[in-house]
Amino acid sequence: MDIVSGVVGIEYSHFYIAEHIEEGFESVDNLPDFHTDEPVIVTPGMLTVVSRVQAHDAWVTLMAAEAEPEQQTEQWQSLGSWLYRPIYGGRMGISGPTTGPATPAMGWLPGNQGFAPTLTLHPATIYTVHVYARGRENSRARYEAAMARKEWGLSEAFEDYVAIFIPAGEQAPRAAG
Repeated sequence: MDIVSGVVGIEYSHFYIAEHIEEGFESVDNLPDFHTDEPVIVTPGMLTVVSRVQAHDAWVTLMAAEAEPEQQTEQWQSLGSWLYRPIYGGRMGISGPTTGPATPAMGWLPGNQGFAPTLTLHPATIYTVHVYARGRENSRARYEAAMARKEWGLSEAFEDYVAIFIPAGEQAPRAAG
């Protein structure tokens, strides 16, 4: 099982789990349609995760596994599962819409060099991605309470996320060019 984690700056109530556009590939239109109630919006090469809080820092973990974990603790809520097809080579990163790539939390991860964490998926594999959240059930109320107390410096620990990519089939990998 491959695992990467990082802290992402959520802005405008969302963040991205997206493939890096590798050399030789052209970008595809992957603008999410925010006119939905879905907590995760899937577009070519990208997952857009919608937060219940306008702006905060969130811990995000990406995992590649052979099977879904059997049991989640009560703290983790399943947001659902979606099919994901790698289109650029499968190197997934975490980023905020204005804050850029996620970074490992300094001092939390062994061997941390301050790089943006990435998870590599096999480009010939179709995945089912299961997304889980912790703290979402009352994150908006906690955020509003913090703003009412004028704790403007408080910008983390409202929500955390885990995305688990599990093989679900095969596809012909997209060729560069």
